[in-house]
Amino acid sequence: MKKVCGIELKSNEARLVVLEGSLEDYKVIATPYDKIKIEDTKDQSMIKEFHAKVLAFFDDEDFAAIGLKERMTKGRFSGGAMTFKMEALMQTSDYEVRLIHGATIKSKLKNVDYDPDVVKKYQEEAFRVALYLFNN
Repeated sequence: MKKVCGIELKSNEARLVVLEGSLEDYKVIATPYDKIKIEDTKDQSMIKEFHAKVLAFFDDEDFAAIGLKERMTKGRFSGGAMTFKMEALMQTSDYEVRLIHGATIKSKLKNVDYDPDVVKKYQEEAFRVALYLFNN
């Protein structure tokens, strides 16, 4: 069975969803983290702790694919500076972390019947990223 991880970065946290199976038949996998947060974004030890948790999470779960919802770099809905730092930290892992544009996810899932209520409200975008990874 294919195991995938969808991630959305928001403010100072990485929101995570792990799914196993296929697009038509998947289950949400409970993990130690549904989000990993940086308590103090100016504290180097907190940044290192976040990085270590993310890398350990990737190592422990053995994902077939890891996807990260891409944030805009400009404009009204652009991502904050901290989210770009977190993205870079994730991309330093030995695993391929794919950046996926929100419009791409939306277009690929428009004809897919799925229930976002299987995850917590704040995990919905990460859930969509994970669903996208099953077919791409």
